[in-house]
Amino acid sequence: MKNHKDQIIQEFLRMGISAQEVRAYISLLEQEYVTGYQLSKSAGIPSSKIYSVLNRLLERGFVIGADTRPVRYVPRPPEEILADIRDEFGASLAALESSLKTLRNGTRKNDIVAWNTTGRDDVMRKARSMINQCAEKVYLAAWPQDLRPIRASLSEAAKRGVDLHLVSYGNTTFDRGTIYFHRPSDYPFRERRERRFVLASDSSKAVIASFTPGGDGHGVWTENAGLVNLFKDFVIHEIYIIKIEEAFPKQIQKAYGKNWERIRMV
Repeated sequence: MKNHKDQIIQEFLRMGISAQEVRAYISLLEQEYVTGYQLSKSAGIPSSKIYSVLNRLLERGFVIGADTRPVRYVPRPPEEILADIRDEFGASLAALESSLKTLRNGTRKNDIVAWNTTGRDDVMRKARSMINQCAEKVYLAAWPQDLRPIRASLSEAAKRGVDLHLVSYGNTTFDRGTIYFHRPSDYPFRERRERRFVLASDSSKAVIASFTPGGDGHGVWTENAGLVNLFKDFVIHEIYIIKIEEAFPKQIQKAYGKNWERIRMV
């Protein structure tokens, strides 16, 4: 139970609510209708501080003071206070989103062509954000191990009706949308041991990156229309190649060699 309480305290701390306030509220849930003195003992809060803690809880609406002498305190049900917090944070986030968009739209953001991504985790965070905001189409070329961090977002997008087109460099068990299986190799991997990752969302945002076997990554993301279309077209061209190779495997190998090696001799 101690670890469970610690976890509750940590979550409330993230919302700006002090550990003493949380301990007092938890103690009230376990033993309600108690005086401040009794609560200081059960919650382990000095009696010199318990009433300032209770006053903050009263202001937040976490507890109710009964009209008795001495005053006894009752906790509000958790579902009620969490609903209040959810509404408060939701309203704050909506206001922040509106204000920040206004600030951003007031800058010359179109002068910025692309932004760097620093590390694989950063790439995956950006990819998930793009997929979560996508309304119509996702074009993606990735290796199976780089699908894992975004599978849940892709599945949710498919449930929303987003049209998924995925080029997988090797076998994958992911089965949402349309999957195109590329041979588990392409020239960045053969020549530099780098896994390519390209994502375009709604023709409005895109990210392109390379990952090393050790898990490092680097890349860029963009909202520039020209670059977004370029990255999307790359995925589409990979799909063209897969379809052509499936239709004419022997002819292509004869003309350009295994893995199309000779086609790059330009």
